[in-house]
Amino acid sequence: MKTLCLFLALAAGTISPALVNADRDPDSETVRRWVEQGRVLPLEELLARHRERIAGRLLDVEVEREHGRIVYELEVIGDDGRVREIYLDAASGEWLEEELED
Repeated sequence: MKTLCLFLALAAGTISPALVNADRDPDSETVRRWVEQGRVLPLEELLARHRERIAGRLLDVEVEREHGRIVYELEVIGDDGRVREIYLDAASGEWLEEELED
């Protein structure tokens, strides 16, 4: 339920790296506030921008602090049944990394 609320909040708006508490990932209330303030690119925009590379069904979305950036971590299952984790910079929309889950 927490992930669904976070996903819905992210899909509606945006997030700012400058507002992140340096020692932890943002909680759902913080994310909701950032979404309302329009501080990062909307998740929907990033999904559209990277549609071909993301191809598959979105299973989960998290917002995390990674290497000094705020990132969307997407978990996607492809048509081949393989699950990938995709990391996108929440402020710029830059594709950062893709990993296959075991």
